[in-house]
Amino acid sequence: MYSRRDQVQAHSFLVGRLVSAVLRVDPDSLDRPLRRTVVGLFGGTAVAGLVLVVILVVGLLSPGGGDAWREPGALIVAEDTGSRYVMVDGRLRPVLNYASARLLLGAAPKVATVESADLAGMPQGGPVGIMGAPDTLPTAGGAPRAWTVCSMSTPDGPAVALALTADGRQIPTADGALLVRTPNGTTHLVWRDRRMRITAGWVPTALGLDPGTAVRVTESWLNALPAAPDLGSPKVQRGGDGPVIAGRPTTNGLLIQVPEAVVGDRFYLVQPGGLLPVSATVAALLVADPASTEPPRQVTGSALAASTMLPALDWQNALPAEPPAALDLGDGAPCVRWAGEKAEVVVGPKVGGQPDPAVQGAVRDSRTADRVLVAPGAGLLVRTRPAPGVPGAGMYLVTDAGTKFPVASGDAAAALGQPADSAAPVPADLIALLPTGPVLDKIA
Repeated sequence: MYSRRDQVQAHSFLVGRLVSAVLRVDPDSLDRPLRRTVVGLFGGTAVAGLVLVVILVVGLLSPGGGDAWREPGALIVAEDTGSRYVMVDGRLRPVLNYASARLLLGAAPKVATVESADLAGMPQGGPVGIMGAPDTLPTAGGAPRAWTVCSMSTPDGPAVALALTADGRQIPTADGALLVRTPNGTTHLVWRDRRMRITAGWVPTALGLDPGTAVRVTESWLNALPAAPDLGSPKVQRGGDGPVIAGRPTTNGLLIQVPEAVVGDRFYLVQPGGLLPVSATVAALLVADPASTEPPRQVTGSALAASTMLPALDWQNALPAEPPAALDLGDGAPCVRWAGEKAEVVVGPKVGGQPDPAVQGAVRDSRTADRVLVAPGAGLLVRTRPAPGVPGAGMYLVTDAGTKFPVASGDAAAALGQPADSAAPVPADLIALLPTGPVLDKIA
């Protein structure tokens, strides 16, 4: 007769075979069918307990709730409204913008996010910060920026558009010269990376350009280009006896032309003491100059062998060696592009429409661009580039919103996350194209 113990064991064995047959389709399996489930349950419980202990320890060492937001130097953000506060002398003070918070608390303020209910009942004071300061700040560093200044047309006349990008795209330099005219009636010759004021009406025709094709531009557009010497009557000495050349007497101011089949004609100007080499451009100006009384004289190169040669004048180097061809704009607009240390004239897309609307807190003047576009992420810290005889002065934070903010000091720049030594040097005339916001300075 089987004992009760034997009967229980037999029942357990039978149930185990039945469960194994249902779960594993193998009634003779040696492993318990629920063994993995039991082991996983105990293992998961142990891991969850360990994670809970770690969370408790971290919470004790670095409390994120409770009264942590009351600590000095914390930027308090209301979770449900997004309002920002700082604690000053036991009072909650609203912060006008994020730049003000950085200038008040430093470059890396501790942010404490709390519910508005936690702030209820706290004494509050008036707002702190700089009215009109930016609410978003650019990231320091990044790719070099390109400043492109394009002439645009509006119903009221010529205008200027500024684009600041950081994409590094290369735009072909325009090959040719462009006549431009400012609202005050002054005509300039724009060539490559410079502008030359035309001081005599006969100059464009002397260079083979049509004065009627001059493009109307603003002074702001023109100032984006470095200035070169004026184009007008060359300042040379005229009158008085010169040397005898090819058996014929000469006078000062006479243009000598030496035809060359290979390298092109060479030109010399008779001056006291010898012959002055001049470029084809200067020669064209001398021929058309009403002050010139004699036509050019052609001689052979051998006839100049005994002549004294004077050094070429430096101001010629800023002029084209030969009269340049006219630039064909096609359907585009003339643009000045600064990408690095040098300007270049390029043909950009034609820009039209109305100027940008006024922005509250941003000051505009006669030099400000009518339209400003800053590509996302292209904002940066800049300083004015020193000019010849003028030291660089002024540091500005340019935001993606297209406004520049004067930065009072290196400490203020550091608080904004922009080391002062990382400021990019930019010509002052380019910086002047941006509307100006309030001065950013440390807040005591």
